[in-house]
Amino acid sequence: MECYVEHIACHDNLKRDPKELIPDAALRRRMSRVVKMAVSTAVESVGGVEGIDALDAILTATGYGCLADSEKFLRNLIDTDEQLLTPTPFIQSTFNTVGGQIALLRHNRCYNLTYVNRSHSFEDALLDGLMRLSDGESQRILLGAFDERIPSADRILTRMGLGRKGELGEGATFMTLTAERTTDSVARIARLDFPSEPLTEAECLARYGEEPTAELIYAVDGTRELYPTRTARLVAEAARRLSAERREVIIYNALLGGTPTVIVVRWVG
Repeated sequence: MECYVEHIACHDNLKRDPKELIPDAALRRRMSRVVKMAVSTAVESVGGVEGIDALDAILTATGYGCLADSEKFLRNLIDTDEQLLTPTPFIQSTFNTVGGQIALLRHNRCYNLTYVNRSHSFEDALLDGLMRLSDGESQRILLGAFDERIPSADRILTRMGLGRKGELGEGATFMTLTAERTTDSVARIARLDFPSEPLTEAECLARYGEEPTAELIYAVDGTRELYPTRTARLVAEAARRLSAERREVIIYNALLGGTPTVIVVRWVG
């Protein structure tokens, strides 16, 4: 199974202001920081809210979900002794909030699913997308991942040994997947694999590399900007690195103690 990638957008490199990407001011005000970050990134990926109409599947992935709203809801639960709770933090704390908000912008009732599986979340969503495109169930899929960073999560993760000061991060990355190459295609997902055992850098290149100039992105704990769905950002980085000289990038993900995954990204030029 393989697919083509186009219109990759990252939250920290948006070309348009979120106010333009989410024109409904009332809706924008109700969004939490991470929801606004993810939805505006998704809208830029499809070229504006009108681009949502052309989607026949929306796949989102997150490791932690909307942490700030989850924390706010739990604090309210304690402070009010489970009485007179406002529902907004609970509604916005659910993992599928982002996917739902994207669809609601244009009332798109297409296949819409959110994957939550720690550091495998993005890969699981990508696998679903690959199968839908391969089976002909979808032609144009929005795929994205998001996670946010809050101080209390930093303290907990550091205490658990899953991160150190300066390593924990956050991000939102969205892209469009198609079964056929288009003029907008920037990369090709050539392979997705879930090895049963950890691999060294040399083993990765030997097993998955087909080009003599293949580059390896070896994402393991200890790298900076650590968060569960960072692989989505690495796919964006891989697409930018591809050229006639570097036609293949292999992404090895073993973040946060999970079993490894491998994504092979190839040039379409």
